[in-house]
Amino acid sequence: MISVVIPVYRDAANGLELAEALLHQRLPDNCPLEIIIVDDGSGDSTPDLLKQHENKIFRVIALIHNTGRAAARNAGAESAQGEYLVFIDCDCRPIGDDFLVTHLRRMNSGCIASCGRVTGIGSGFWTRYQEAASLRRERQHARGVVYSGSTQNFAVRRQAFMQLGGFDARYREYGFEDRDLLIRLSRLGDIGWSTDAVVRHLDQLTLPDVLAKMQQSGGSSAALFSCDHPTAYRALGYAAIDSRLHRWLRPFEVVFGQLLSCAKVVELMLDRPWMPYPVAKAIVKVLGALAFVRGSADADR
Repeated sequence: MISVVIPVYRDAANGLELAEALLHQRLPDNCPLEIIIVDDGSGDSTPDLLKQHENKIFRVIALIHNTGRAAARNAGAESAQGEYLVFIDCDCRPIGDDFLVTHLRRMNSGCIASCGRVTGIGSGFWTRYQEAASLRRERQHARGVVYSGSTQNFAVRRQAFMQLGGFDARYREYGFEDRDLLIRLSRLGDIGWSTDAVVRHLDQLTLPDVLAKMQQSGGSSAALFSCDHPTAYRALGYAAIDSRLHRWLRPFEVVFGQLLSCAKVVELMLDRPWMPYPVAKAIVKVLGALAFVRGSADADR
């Protein structure tokens, strides 16, 4: 059996649409599918809306309190009956009807886990940016950086996942819970990369939202990861922009505060025909680094 775990927070519509999309996946004979949506303490009508659609394939777990994506995914995995677990975010959709089979094939080749690509919608800057980021992760993985994948699109043998205790629930805020899990899994066996297992991220990214996530990831999640995996933290480049480690970076958080007010204006420039993609990408990366500096400084205070 394949068990797909989908964490949801106040987004019943996306959760249900993803569950419906997964029902059209092509599976091997005698390999049933189980879909588990975990409501992460939405505190609204989300769990009731989800439970209206429960059946033999689709189940809902409603957490009383908001615990974060790591703990929500763990709750789904603990309830799962499948030998294989697949994690996918509710705002993503698999591309093609062989998405699950592709991950399954990779794990049956001797890997204990499998990561895949993430792309966006449309053809604008943010889709290109996400595709470039996913390809960069794939190249890193090919070079042996096995913790480069994302649990937006991830499959794992349930036995290995449970042996490790799943995701580290200390990662309540955005970021690094996937890197941590992949590092720990790599000590048990090989992690594969399934090039043809692709999900489309449906959310339309904006620069203010991306910077907010970078700022949040620079906080408690980065502090945890840097303590648990200092070598990986340096290899990924985050140590270089962590103001807890480099106090001389503190003045740059003031710069970020000033630039943040201009983020919406910069957003309008990113897709202009006269804006070369490499320049737009560089601007976003610099602003993202400044946001991370700001987040690490805020957490340190």
